Amino acid sequence: MPYFYKGRERGLKPHPYCAECGLVKNLSSERPRQIGYFINLIAKIGNRYKIAQVQVRLMVLEMQQQGLEDSYGMDRQQQEKLFLKIAKRCLNVPERVILELIGS
Repeated sequence: MPYFYKGRERGLKPHPYCAECGLVKNLSSERPRQIGYFINLIAKIGNRYKIAQVQVRLMVLEMQQQGLEDSYGMDRQQQEKLFLKIAKRCLNVPERVILELIGS
């Protein structure tokens, strides 16, 4: 799509990119979720099943270390797969419960 600035053509409009690593931001309609969304999912799982605060803290640390909130490097599907993997490892909860909460 041509890019015009002050009435003059300037080529193609640049996509937003990460200043640190240079990755181009995903501009699709399925935008990545913030880490707070996944923390709320953990809280919903905690309403159904007993989860210790240590487990919650370990999951949050793991999500931060894995870069779950990186909106430039991950799309929503990658985030959901990573969250599912972390939740299955840290929690003793059936996989279908986690998938139901992600899907809703």
